[in-house]
Amino acid sequence: MIEYIMSNQTKTGTLYVFDIDDTLLHTTAQIRVKNQHGHVVKKLSNQEFNNHSLDHGHSYDFDEFTDAKKFADESKPIHAMINQLKRIQKKITLNLTPGSKIIMNTARSDFDNKEIFLDVFRSLGIDIDQIHVHRAGNIQGNMLPAQKKLVYIRKYLESGKYNQVHMYDDSKTNLKYFVSLKGEFPKIQFYPWLVRKDGTMIAFK
Repeated sequence: MIEYIMSNQTKTGTLYVFDIDDTLLHTTAQIRVKNQHGHVVKKLSNQEFNNHSLDHGHSYDFDEFTDAKKFADESKPIHAMINQLKRIQKKITLNLTPGSKIIMNTARSDFDNKEIFLDVFRSLGIDIDQIHVHRAGNIQGNMLPAQKKLVYIRKYLESGKYNQVHMYDDSKTNLKYFVSLKGEFPKIQFYPWLVRKDGTMIAFK
């Protein structure tokens, strides 16, 4: 009987997925697009990168995206969303939402200094040591960043531990791909939230 109750409880949690760039913090890093000769032909913002596909012979230069010091020195917190994350984290800490979990899901790959990156969130009062930061940029292949982000979300939903999932993102493309998971997980409720520049959010449709 105890095992049965515990099994049911593991399926009542909520998964909260937060993007980082221009969702939790306004950031300045750009991705350089280089041609086959190594010349920069374009620079992409975080938003532009979400929808970008490489032309033949072109490659990405992620140097700014891996620069932890640049992230720490130049990022500006979006206070409304920082407070939203902290409210959710407090509820989880107090066990008011049993079985729930927060993750961050970014299109970036590994930073050159993990602790400098994490200290940005610590300075904002976020217990980042309780939140796993998934870095979709580490996934190889030609998928769009939005598709790579789904790799992590899908693994959590396949665990059977969650009956609903909230995603907070400034990118309509990311949210569109997120909503596409409904077909794979019809028993899970999906809540996509589009985060605007001022930190307010609206339900994405």
